Amino acid sequence: MTHRERALYWKIGYGVGICICILLLYGLGAPSTRDASGQISPGGALARFRADYGLTEANLGEIDAAGETIKLATLGLRGVAVLLLWERANECKMKKDWTGLSATLQQLAKLQPRFISVWQFQAWNVAYNCSVEFDDYRDRYRWVIKGIHYLREGINYNQYEPRLLWDEGWFTGHKIGRADEKTQFRRLFRQDDDFHDSLPVDLRDPTRDNWLCGKRCFLAAERLDAAGHKMKGKSPLLFHSDAPKCQINYADAIVSEGSFGEVALEAWRRADAEWKEYGNLKIETTFRDPRTGETLFIHLNDKEHYLEEAQNHIKAIEALAPGLRQQLEEEKRAALTKRERAALETPPAQRTPQEYELAKAAQRKLAVTHQELAQRITGPKGAVARDHASKAALAEQMADYIDRYRQIVNFEYWRLRCQVEQDPLTLQAHQYIYQADQQELDLPQARENYEKGMAAWRKVLDAHPKLLDDRTTGEELVEMIERYRKVLGRIGEPRLPPNFILQDVLDRYGKKGA
Repeated sequence: MTHRERALYWKIGYGVGICICILLLYGLGAPSTRDASGQISPGGALARFRADYGLTEANLGEIDAAGETIKLATLGLRGVAVLLLWERANECKMKKDWTGLSATLQQLAKLQPRFISVWQFQAWNVAYNCSVEFDDYRDRYRWVIKGIHYLREGINYNQYEPRLLWDEGWFTGHKIGRADEKTQFRRLFRQDDDFHDSLPVDLRDPTRDNWLCGKRCFLAAERLDAAGHKMKGKSPLLFHSDAPKCQINYADAIVSEGSFGEVALEAWRRADAEWKEYGNLKIETTFRDPRTGETLFIHLNDKEHYLEEAQNHIKAIEALAPGLRQQLEEEKRAALTKRERAALETPPAQRTPQEYELAKAAQRKLAVTHQELAQRITGPKGAVARDHASKAALAEQMADYIDRYRQIVNFEYWRLRCQVEQDPLTLQAHQYIYQADQQELDLPQARENYEKGMAAWRKVLDAHPKLLDDRTTGEELVEMIERYRKVLGRIGEPRLPPNFILQDVLDRYGKKGA
């Protein structure tokens, strides 16, 4: 074979190889297309793989041609450009160059549209830090809204990211509803046509109340989480409490603003229903199931069920051997030292620190466990007693786990609060106090309404004594009492009346010496 023939064969082989590679690349990398009739071609293997696993830009959210161009223009130095822009944003904030700050934030968004922390941090910076730099509450409100708009832009780029929706719910609810200027902010929010028109339909609320709009954002985040786009950085217990808490805050807000009729009652009824629904949710915990060793899931509403179950097992054990528990307690008491018995017999208010510790230790020694009780029962009944003891201990342990999680979200207080606020007497108490606060020029009438309101509160607290265990409620009542005291002072009666009807509230939560 001549040299020329070999060269020809090599060229033909190269050509065939190139054609095969082109066909393989086309089969792997062909993009999905849409024909004139609207039919979509799935494209090559890589295009189908990206679509199946949500790896394309379109799967994440809006695609911005300008942003993609800017990223290409950095020539691989996007990280350096981002660092410079962050420094520029901080510099603009320090110099109060708000126009420059807005422009820099937009550039940051173009360069890092999928970096969630950029949207979170800068939105917080705008809504919480920049807004307070202004004296006029209207300017402060506008910058809070700018922060929310910045989050909305981030959501457009990251449509399956519940963290940004959660942030929007928090800003809309708490930043507007808890700020010092909340009265003005809530009014401006209701009147802000441009903002509400810019919201997606599912986030618009007909009342335009900031708490209910925030609640819709939290619910949208929950829907994403349920669809598999998991909420990161927040425990399920807290994450799912936000929407019902917004309903509670809405009901509380409209009552404080003077709504005492059916609208307020319906708001509290819904809050009660949603808090109960939250209590029925299956919540993942950090505990292990004592029976299986797997991750334990709980329902917050189940604590009372487990306590009742434990009591039934305990009663069953005691029925197998009546009087045995008392006998064991007497044996344990006889085994105490003289000092321990003396400490127990000393009234708690008269105990020294040493006696207090001794009495505490003695109480622990006197406790009769279910297992101790079951072990003293012999014969065929013994096995039955031990089974009841094991089940009682398990039920008590489950109740304890639930109680720990309840305390994190103050579950029992909010459940009680929702029930109490539906009582017409509670709404009447709120109404009397609200009217008294409005009657600054009619002091005798203000005094009368304060006293009617406090009389109503006395009945509410007597009917629901656990309500007073909450410091927030106690401190709010003390503030009300202080306003009443000022009215008395202006009338010429600087002291509260003898046998003051809410003296126990003052003793517990008032300032010492007041």
